[in-house]
Formats: sequence, structure tokens, C-alpha cells
Amino acid sequence: MRAQVQRGFGGGSAVATETVDDPRPAPGEVVIAVRACALNRLDLLQQEAALVRGFSLPHIAGMDVAGIVTERADDLPAGIGPAVGDAVLVDPVSTCGVCDRCTAGLSPYCENLRTVGSTRPGGFAELVAAPASHAFALPEGLSFVQAATLPVAAMTAFHAIEAGRFVDGETVLVNGAGSGVSCALLALLRWRGATVITTAGGPAKVARALAVGYHHAIDYRRENVAEVVRSLTEGRGVDLVIDHVGPALFQQSVEAMAIEGRMVFCGTTTGTEALLSLTSVYHWGRALIGAGGYLPADFPRMLSAMASTNASPVVDSVWPFEQMALAQQQMASGEFFGKIVIEF
Repeated sequence: MRAQVQRGFGGGSAVATETVDDPRPAPGEVVIAVRACALNRLDLLQQEAALVRGFSLPHIAGMDVAGIVTERADDLPAGIGPAVGDAVLVDPVSTCGVCDRCTAGLSPYCENLRTVGSTRPGGFAELVAAPASHAFALPEGLSFVQAATLPVAAMTAFHAIEAGRFVDGETVLVNGAGSGVSCALLALLRWRGATVITTAGGPAKVARALAVGYHHAIDYRRENVAEVVRSLTEGRGVDLVIDHVGPALFQQSVEAMAIEGRMVFCGTTTGTEALLSLTSVYHWGRALIGAGGYLPADFPRMLSAMASTNASPVVDSVWPFEQMALAQQQMASGEFFGKIVIEF
């Protein structure tokens, strides 16, 4: 099969399209012919350095897999897992179920956690193997391209909302309007009656953010986010901030919170270390919450919630596998809005 393979580090120069052996299903697994796979920031970051425990070379990235089952492991009983020919979407994260954390009810922090496209071969290939229990029927009404926007982005969004103890109708600040996570947050939050304020870089992205449904969009390059939020909320601030941007807007986001507001953070697009005024948190009873990991049962719950929103996934662009490098260059540039998807 064809695959984009990483054999070293150094950005785009570390990957190349190669012909490699087809995967075979391990016990409990299926093999899937990939029809679409969305890009994520981690795909590029791990071309520079090994960031996730368990990463190894050679590596095939691609965490957001949608495709058709072509083979089942011999040990899978009839009727268990998807059948050959079924269209499926993959929950990329799997746990061992036997380590101390799994048996203590902390499976999201499994000592042997593995992720398709991060610590095991992923979907930037014609075929990929995945646990049968993590291959779900393609959501009704969605194409392979649309479905591939969901696993990482929508699961991150869904879990962040729950971690942040969101209450229907609250006012929420979502940083980074054009990311896949933010677009999924928009769909889920609007479905639950939230007023959604976002940040974006430059007039064009502000306009696009308003066009796709954010109630307010702040140009963080020209405006102070906290000041604008206070103006929009009559001085109160937002009930909840959900941030995956990291240090660039961290302190401004804290200052944008209402008294006893909450902030969930779940990403590091602009770095891993943030400066923080401690008094801006404890003096106002604000809470900072790390989103953490999710349970296997949360993935089908997320799919159900996303279906209930009736919102179409925001797709920036679709690229053929042969133009994978160009698609990754576009992601690296930051000039996109919504998910970038590779189609096979």
C-alpha cells in the first residue's frame, strides 16, 4: 500500500510517500480502506520531535480515519464489530484495560494508551488497522470527508464542554475560531443555547467566524480580548472559556472570565508554558481546568450529540493523497478555517 512515512525528524523533509506492507489485523482488530483522513496539528509537531509517550519511528500519522472495512481478525466472533464492507469512523484512542490506572477507573490515563496516527500507524495510508470495538458506523448523512472531521476535534470539544461543567445558555469564549476544535465547539454550544464569543486573527477570519455562526468575533491582533469581552457582556465577563491556543491568549482569557468563571484548556498551539497572574484567578474565585482524557463510552455519546446539532462540519479544503505535502503546508501556514481533509 501507499503511505506517507516518517523516518526521522526535521519537518516536512522527514516524511515521504512510500510503498509499505499492508497491515494485517491483530486479535480483535479490523483493517480499513481509508477513504478520508483529516489533518491535526500533532501530525506536524511530531515531524519535529517525539511529543507523545510511545511514539516511535518509522511512523504513519493520521488520527481521523473514515473508510470501509476490508478484513476482520480471525478471533472476532460473527456479529461482533463491523462487517467487511461496512463504512466506519474510528475512535483513535485505545487503552489496555489491565494496567493499574485502567483497573482503578482512570483508563483515560492508561499507562499503555495508544492512538491511531500518534503511537500506532495511522490513516495517511491506503489501509489502517484499528480495534474493532473502536470502529463505529459512519454517522448517517455524512460523507467520508465530513465524518473524518469529527474524531479528534469533536471529541476534544465534547469532552472540554463536559469538563468545564457547561450549563445550557451560558456565555462562552472559544479561542481560535478557525480550528476544527473551535468549529465543533460552536456546533455543540449553539445547540445548547450558548452565546459564543470567539477570537480570530485578522478581518478576513473575523468575517468568516461571524458567517459560520459565532455570535461575536474579536480580532486578537488589534483588540484586547478581555476588554472587548467585558464590553460585550456589560462588564460581567464570560461564564466559561475553552482554550486550545495556549500562552498567546491565556492571561487575557483569564481576565475575560466572570467572577467564579471557569476556564478549560486542552491544547498548546502557541506553546506549552503560559505566564499567569495568580491574583487574577484566586482573587475572583475563578477555576482553571485541564480537560484530561476521555472514556471509550464518550465517543459514541459525542457522535450522537454532533448528530443532534444538525450542523454541517466546517471543512476548509479537501486534498487528494498525492498532494498530502501541500495540505500539510497549508496547515503549517495557519491559513485555514475548519478541517483540512485528505481524500483517497
